[in-house]
Amino acid sequence: MPPAAHRSAAARAPRALVCLFTLALLGAACACKKDPPPVDPKVEADGHYVAATAAYLKGDFKEAHAHFDEVRRLSPDDKRLPGAEGELLMTEQRVDEAIARFEAALLLEPRRSTTWSRLGLLYAIKEQKEKSAQALARAIELNPNDFNAHESLGDAALERGELDEAVRRYLLAADAAPAKAQVELVVKAAQELTRASKPARALEVLEQARDKGVTSPELFQELGDRLVEVSRWDDAIAAYAKAAEKDATAWELVAELELRQGRLAQAEAAWNKALAAKDQALYHVGLGRLCLARKDKPCAEKELEKALATANGEEVRESMELAHFLGLLGRKADGLKLLEAVGAEEEQQKNELLQLALARAAKELGKAELVKVACARVAPAKCP
Repeated sequence: MPPAAHRSAAARAPRALVCLFTLALLGAACACKKDPPPVDPKVEADGHYVAATAAYLKGDFKEAHAHFDEVRRLSPDDKRLPGAEGELLMTEQRVDEAIARFEAALLLEPRRSTTWSRLGLLYAIKEQKEKSAQALARAIELNPNDFNAHESLGDAALERGELDEAVRRYLLAADAAPAKAQVELVVKAAQELTRASKPARALEVLEQARDKGVTSPELFQELGDRLVEVSRWDDAIAAYAKAAEKDATAWELVAELELRQGRLAQAEAAWNKALAAKDQALYHVGLGRLCLARKDKPCAEKELEKALATANGEEVRESMELAHFLGLLGRKADGLKLLEAVGAEEEQQKNELLQLALARAAKELGKAELVKVACARVAPAKCP
């Protein structure tokens, strides 16, 4: 064979082998290719259940219902479904439908305390008080730490006028509840006692919770308010200061009490902490009053300028504080104009505190017609 022919045959041989090898692989692939196995309906149902839960948590209730419908289609005997749909319907305030689903859930899992607890709440909404009490008692029998059931029983007791029982239930619920709900329940108990003119007991409830380690701005704020009522000024300052560690607006309360106690340096420090968190007119007014307490009028006028520069004009309290401060600086006419402008706004014409402040300021400046206008808007009997 000539050399050229030999090279040509040698070159063709590898290409032929590659082609044969490729065809063999393709054949093997074709021979091995199979349809994927069918998906287990229960596995698919689980996927829809998870998707429904995610949709519920993000507030897309329509999507959640659609996924639960698929769970029902794929796995009609899923024991989780009635209770989960009951939770969704209850959130949507579809009370009758929620009751039906929770009652169906009990037929499948009669010892699930949460289902009894939910039914107790829903029966109460429907004014079915006996059924509610029985369901809630059953929930606590199955789970003594069901804080929702304890709270619902507390609400029922409060409705019957049994304050002590209501407070007892709220505190039992607080002992079993997660941190955020725990604080809400303690504060709820204290507020009901305060409404019933039992401030000492309310204070006791709050202090006991604090001593147990229940801490939050809401609890310390409520505690501070109750301590102010009994004139325990330094304790109230300490409570508000604890609240301010997470809610800087409480520094304003600290500053006001320090100013009341004549501790000007401490008051100034508290106002500055409030301002460090947010520059707003109310805090500059506070510092301006502090300047006046030091008999430093130029300082007070500078704070007034800052207050006017940062005022947003949207808060009634801000306008009232500015008007009062203008009066302290000898600018009562300007303060009256501010109150008159805010008081004339349609949404503020029934604001009793504002209209009475306007009437008093108008009387002081001899504006009899404006006094009549302000008084006619709210409560003439209370007018100056």
